[in-house]
Amino acid sequence: MTTFTIEYKTLQELEIFIKNNHFKDKQNILVQIFTSINEKKYILELIKNILLYLPNAKIIGSTTCGEISNSGSINDSTVISFSIFKNTLLKTNLVTYCKSSFNTGKELINSFDSLENDNLKLLIAFSDGLNTNGEEFLNGISSINDKITISGGMAGDNSKFEKTFVFTQDEITSKGAAAVALYNKDLNIYTDYSFNWETVGKKHIVEKSIKNRVYKIAGMTTVEFYQYYLGNDIGRLLPAIGIEFPLVIKRDGINIARAVLSKHDDGSLSFAGNIEEGSEVQFGHGDVQMIINKGLDNIKNIIEQPVESIFIYSCMARRALLQNDINLEILPLKELAPISGFFTYGEFYHTKESNISNNQLLNQTMTILAISENNNTIESITPNIFSKNPSQVDDINLHRTQALSILIEKTTKELEELNKNLEQRVNTEVAKNIEKDAILQVVQTQAQLGEMLEMIIHQWRQPLSAITSSVSSTQVYKETGLLTDDLLTNSLDNIMKYSDHLTTTIEDFRNLFKVDHTITTISLIDLIEKSLSIITPLIESEKIKVIKEFDSDSKVSVPVGLLMQVILNIVKNAIDILVENKIKEPIIKFKTYIKKDRIVIKILDNGGGIPKDIIKKIFNKKFTTKGDTHGTGIGLDMSKTIIENKIGGKLTVNNVKEWAVFNIKIPI
Repeated sequence: MTTFTIEYKTLQELEIFIKNNHFKDKQNILVQIFTSINEKKYILELIKNILLYLPNAKIIGSTTCGEISNSGSINDSTVISFSIFKNTLLKTNLVTYCKSSFNTGKELINSFDSLENDNLKLLIAFSDGLNTNGEEFLNGISSINDKITISGGMAGDNSKFEKTFVFTQDEITSKGAAAVALYNKDLNIYTDYSFNWETVGKKHIVEKSIKNRVYKIAGMTTVEFYQYYLGNDIGRLLPAIGIEFPLVIKRDGINIARAVLSKHDDGSLSFAGNIEEGSEVQFGHGDVQMIINKGLDNIKNIIEQPVESIFIYSCMARRALLQNDINLEILPLKELAPISGFFTYGEFYHTKESNISNNQLLNQTMTILAISENNNTIESITPNIFSKNPSQVDDINLHRTQALSILIEKTTKELEELNKNLEQRVNTEVAKNIEKDAILQVVQTQAQLGEMLEMIIHQWRQPLSAITSSVSSTQVYKETGLLTDDLLTNSLDNIMKYSDHLTTTIEDFRNLFKVDHTITTISLIDLIEKSLSIITPLIESEKIKVIKEFDSDSKVSVPVGLLMQVILNIVKNAIDILVENKIKEPIIKFKTYIKKDRIVIKILDNGGGIPKDIIKKIFNKKFTTKGDTHGTGIGLDMSKTIIENKIGGKLTVNNVKEWAVFNIKIPI
């Protein structure tokens, strides 16, 4: 095969070009047209003129954001490449948009017959650049034929984002796709790409997206997200500027960029390919040093392949970044074979790894398609290709851009390392706090158990004393010979009664600390009395008066043990305050009533109230007014947690003159 390329200006020049290159009568001619002239009338007239001289030609073309020829990158022109094949059959087709980009891809591949033919080797496809989701389009093709190699890209319109065209010799459309199928099982195909776009800044979560339309990132609309990080002017210039600042996502360990294609009134943006909801994204910025160095790597790889023609489909963002220096990446390739192509809104790329073919939509890349009908590799190459590194070119603008890229790369890596270290420090501190909280929880639990043991001692002191007394009197009666059957029976009855009391007491405490906090319906008064029965001996020993003002005896459905713990904790704290402040006539008062849809339990003590400077801290888990002498009093934070998180109620505190008032509100 042979490829000839012309920068088209006039019909007369085209006629002379075809005549001088002697391919007018050839049968298998592939014509690729890349034009910045985004006018349907102009394109149709150009197709007509080409067919006038080459009636058998198969034509495929696209509007662009710049063209590529043997002269390198050019603007506002039309580049036409003529590839003359000896043993390759060519077929072209075009489909208009079919309900979805996925269906468009299916319809296009189905439009070619003999899909099972082993000779079908390559599909060069161009889709419109504004209406097609390139990723879904490729998925549609692969759903029918996942083995075929696909190359090409998405049409451009010089960054105006208004209308793009793709076409064949028969049709043209601004909403659809065109392709040429190459049938030759012996056709040698080599694909490569260069990305070299660095990620900048922190990772952000995509919170809402549907395929390629992204609605929300990091709590902002996607437009707001761009404005926040890149400035209001960038937001105003979207989508045009957005292709230069893509979002980069990682798939299978590979960074893939997604360029902005359109902006919507709701603040969402549509991208060239899908960005899944929940994925992590970062802004991308071109690394100039890596881009120009990668060009040499591409050449080294291609030299080892059979190559007769090279087609380049490169992202317009690379051209916007490097400007005229884009030729440092492109022009070395012309030393290997004739080159042609265009700058796109998205590139179609084929890779084969682990024997699994994969066609992907890329952005910000330069993709290379090298083809040959023979098996001869390049035996010699112009020596000066590797004699000077492109980065050594004495261009102040290039070096300025390189410096910016290096600065961004180094700064980003430093920030990532700083953030990583900060995360480690935070995790360490959190672990320490968790450990401290665990220790505090143990101390708190031990303190509460200490209080409970103290209550048990008070509860058991009287019945144990009575049992001891009964046993002693029985022994005395027996030793003096005065023990009668009635005295023995009475003594045994007393022992049984007090033993039952001990059993009941320990059962009450056991139920109080059961892990199973089953919801139980209980009378409000029974609940309070049950709680008081545990602590009454302690209250009596300190000569504290208990007043009960029960205006409601409604039934409540609660985890009884947990609510009893709260009541006991509040009452125990009240006892401690009354004793500590040496109140002459200490009182603990209970009030119950219904207010709206809640049952209210008020527990009051006349210990002087809670000082104003600590009343707001009283439920803080690390706050206590008690020193080492008590080892108790911690637990109001747990009481608040139980009432509000376990029961769904409310626990508050306030002062009424010399009275401290704890308010427990429980939903009916």
